[in-house]
Amino acid sequence: MQFNSLYFILMFLPVVLAVHVLVSRSSKKAGDLLLLAASFFFYGTQNLWYLLFLLISITVNYLLVLGIQKKRGAKGHGAGAAKVLFVLSLVFNIGFLGYFKYTGFFLENWNAASGGNVSIPDILLPIGISFYTFSEIAFLADVYRGQAWTEGISLADFALYAAYFPKILQGPIALPRDLVPQIRDREGKRVDAREAAIGVQMFVLGLSKKVLLADVFGKAADWGFQYLVLNTTGEMLLTMVSYTFQIYFDFSGYSDMAIGVSKLFGYALLPNFDSPYQAVSVTDFWRRWHISLTSFLREYVYFPLGGSRKGTARTYLNILIVFLVSGIWHGANWTFVLWGVLHGLCQMAERAGKPILQKIPVVIRRIVTFLVVSYLWLLFRSADLAEFKRVCWHLFIDRHFTINGDFLSVFRLPGIRNLMKVLHLGLSDYAVSALSAGIYVGVAIVLCNAFPNTNRRTYRFGRGTLVILAVLFYICLLSLTGVSTFVYNNF
Repeated sequence: MQFNSLYFILMFLPVVLAVHVLVSRSSKKAGDLLLLAASFFFYGTQNLWYLLFLLISITVNYLLVLGIQKKRGAKGHGAGAAKVLFVLSLVFNIGFLGYFKYTGFFLENWNAASGGNVSIPDILLPIGISFYTFSEIAFLADVYRGQAWTEGISLADFALYAAYFPKILQGPIALPRDLVPQIRDREGKRVDAREAAIGVQMFVLGLSKKVLLADVFGKAADWGFQYLVLNTTGEMLLTMVSYTFQIYFDFSGYSDMAIGVSKLFGYALLPNFDSPYQAVSVTDFWRRWHISLTSFLREYVYFPLGGSRKGTARTYLNILIVFLVSGIWHGANWTFVLWGVLHGLCQMAERAGKPILQKIPVVIRRIVTFLVVSYLWLLFRSADLAEFKRVCWHLFIDRHFTINGDFLSVFRLPGIRNLMKVLHLGLSDYAVSALSAGIYVGVAIVLCNAFPNTNRRTYRFGRGTLVILAVLFYICLLSLTGVSTFVYNNF
């Protein structure tokens, strides 16, 4: 079940919301137990094996939580035992994630390096495992550090924190300090009409990003990579732009929907995006893109490594380690590793050249940052380094700027040919497709640069807003001929 499926929109969400409203009237705890049951059901519809692995992860981690809490306050050997248990928790979670996500990658490279022929097992990769594993690691780290919000937590509350359905598949990665106090507040506020209305608006806007923009740009990016051997420089540039906007509208759309749905149940998930394509540097980009992952890496990797407190060389090394972890977290492929390293190197260069960079006009820095990020997205999208090498050849060496008409037709707007006739514009099919592509790219540029992110919008509640939302929602429902996969489902 996906957020952009008719089953979720028209059945699961309305039923769970209605029952939650009724149950929560007696007690918030009853409402939370319903949310936990709904979360397990939601996740189990993906695959029952996924649910089993999730339950194992929750159970083992909760037992480790109890063990660390018991030993942490003890003196002498007890304090050492707490550290051992915490290290054991890291080994378990990293090993758990590593087995499912990286076994094949490790064995492939082992065979390539050693000339061996170790068989590679076909291991099922549970959806969302990277997200809920990082959430559990964050909780265990806070337990070990003695943070107040972790004290005496029940199994049900811990399970809801890990499995809460609005965020389990693709985040935002909820840090314990943000979500756990809300779960444990038994006198938590009831959902008011204003928050519910904002939640509905966020969900519809997020769904619109996914269905009306991301899916179209996704088809274009798929076309570009499918016919990579035949591409020209012009087609590769359009492919780069298409994937740049696909991954943004896809992932930010999902995050908007997750935050909006969560508001309907009275929980606040933190924003995950803040107009990242308005960034003036790669460093600034990571303050705005996938904020929950950046926050996790900063708090649980960068700071424990020493942050910027141990000299320039160590700071640069810590930055590189953080983005190496980020790259590996995104996927089991050398393309992700290199992507993470290059983002780290960009930030090191920006840190070293900060006095010079600050003298460059903001508009130029913004354009350059957008181009650098977009180029690195091609590495992120490539199936392997050989494919990325081919991408680079088309971008920098081919030098042919024609674009295939079939490629442009992916963008073709419904009814645009009839509109051209009404306007007495005798455009060819190629010109109509090119115009459609220009409209899509232009709209994407405007939305990314002229409007605030969904979390910063000023929400209105008049009739005009209601009509616009209703029309957008209706168009989205009509466009849901199939359930397209979200990009970050793979991570």
